[in-house]
Amino acid sequence: MNSKLDRKTDNSAACDDAFIRSAIEQSNLNALRLALYQLTRDPELAAMEVEPFAIRGGALFTMVVAERHRSRMKEKAFEILKNMPERPTEPVTKDGVRELQTLFSGKELSEPDFQYGFEELALEDFPRDVKWSKEPDRQKLKDYKIAIIGAGISGIAMAVSLQRLGLPYTIFERQPDLGGTWWINDYPEARVDTSSFLYQFKFEKNYPWPEYFASRDETLKYLNHVARKYAVTDKIRFSTELVSAKWDDTKSLWRCKLRQADGSELEERANVIVSAIGLFATPKYPDIKGMQEFQGKMFHTTAWDHGFGYGGKRVALIGNGSTGSQLMPRVASIAKSLTAFQRTPNWIQPVENYQGKITREIRWLFDNVPFYWNWFGYSVFAAASSSQELQAHDREWQKKGGRISEPNDKVRMALTQYIKEKVGDDPELFEKCLPKYAPMARRLVVDNGWYDALRRDNVELVTTGIECFTRSGIRTVDGVEREFDLVILGAGFQVSRFLWPVKYEGRNGATLEQSWQTDGARSYLGMTMPGYPNFFMFYGPNGQPRSGSFYSWAEVWSRYTLKLIVKMIESGLNSIECRREVFEEYNRRMDLANKEIVWEDEGKGGYYVNEYGRSSVNLPWRVEQYHSWTKEPNLDDFTST
Repeated sequence: MNSKLDRKTDNSAACDDAFIRSAIEQSNLNALRLALYQLTRDPELAAMEVEPFAIRGGALFTMVVAERHRSRMKEKAFEILKNMPERPTEPVTKDGVRELQTLFSGKELSEPDFQYGFEELALEDFPRDVKWSKEPDRQKLKDYKIAIIGAGISGIAMAVSLQRLGLPYTIFERQPDLGGTWWINDYPEARVDTSSFLYQFKFEKNYPWPEYFASRDETLKYLNHVARKYAVTDKIRFSTELVSAKWDDTKSLWRCKLRQADGSELEERANVIVSAIGLFATPKYPDIKGMQEFQGKMFHTTAWDHGFGYGGKRVALIGNGSTGSQLMPRVASIAKSLTAFQRTPNWIQPVENYQGKITREIRWLFDNVPFYWNWFGYSVFAAASSSQELQAHDREWQKKGGRISEPNDKVRMALTQYIKEKVGDDPELFEKCLPKYAPMARRLVVDNGWYDALRRDNVELVTTGIECFTRSGIRTVDGVEREFDLVILGAGFQVSRFLWPVKYEGRNGATLEQSWQTDGARSYLGMTMPGYPNFFMFYGPNGQPRSGSFYSWAEVWSRYTLKLIVKMIESGLNSIECRREVFEEYNRRMDLANKEIVWEDEGKGGYYVNEYGRSSVNLPWRVEQYHSWTKEPNLDDFTST
């Protein structure tokens, strides 16, 4: 056994030849190739070619070592890992990383692709850091107050950035603990559907995730770890809800009314407000007649009653989106019967390693092979970015008889085949499960055993519309009444009610209701809007990029916002506000761009599209383009006082 292998891991005693070969077999070979090339600069590794490999039922593709090179790659990796060199001491240069990214993907990257990917590779300690251009007057900053609303992912991201600059802030969180949507969603089987190696902060390195896709509890553990490590926790005021905020033009600050757990109210002032409550904060209840008449147990998935045992009970589930489809198999395995009421079927995709554990071998690679963690995470990022190829209309393809585009139509065929494999021997069930709209028009759902559960004898899928609740159950429009002991409401969130229920009053008494009365909520870059100085939104209107990690975008939004705050402080400004003409031109271009994406015409009825028929959640532009716009604020977009 080579002593060089005993660097970090506590399983070093197992690092014999068989262990190393097992680790290589389980590895992402392309990520390992890049890590080892970065260590050794061995030209044989650079010369190995890559090829695309479809994953997630064809919805994404990842670049893998070409089949003809794999055997040699494994032998090469074994030779290097047996006598692994130390981590290089020379600093990482962007030109060097550009070469590596080209080797990883097998093609030259555009400048926006490279810049975005460089940050995602997380080679720097804080890839999205903000610094002062000159040391500020700390005495003057003592009275400067920044209010962050919400202690979820984006609130924590902003707090970490502020902490590093030494700027005073307070997080106001209405719940009794941090975590945001991950705190309120504690239903059975709650789990992220994005790989944890993408769904994580880029400034926190090599967190020891036990699974490829973190459970809800592990996600909370991670967020608490980050909040404690970066000294954020003590700045959070829990069980304190922002009720209203009014801009005081004479003082250039926000006057905030807050409500505490005991119902008492207090006022605070803030020079800057950052709303980090996100999209998934306000539960949505189905609009069904007679809900109050039902005499059984009923709760929303965000208010799961863990004291109510549903074993042996007759259970109804309303809602088959990500939440409903995720929890249904577990409930069905315990309940006497489960009836799933489905209004619209979802495209449900198989996901590799969805409940897979991180093995000792893989943990050893992360802990002992420099750069492997970085390139493994980058591989997940690159695969996620490939989903953008499915989202846009190809008008030339459609002229030839295609539905959306060649890649989208291929994914439709692949996912249709997956449904056939699962339930195709039951023509009626197959028809119920087959969506009529295009993939990506609504959010793809991960298969956590949905189709398998539908085959159980105690499960029924009802697609007939619901007429009303009765005292003992639910009656559908065909007159059939089914009796239930428990009704689970899995209808999701009111995503179009941005910033709700806080009442914001901007310059000249402007309210959000007035500002957004024409066709719903709008913003500039998902973060700002005219009439509301010193106010920033994370995950605001049209603030959801087409791919990527929410953690990363929270870092991007934090950087953009913090650079504007730093500019205000260093320039002695009192306020900064998006120009109306910039806001209007941006939204005009966005509306045109949205016409070329599948959401508005194919996705009506899903949460991407608001009640006006307009996409108010997603951005239509590619993520690398959006990243380039938000990397450095254009000060000409703002007025200041």
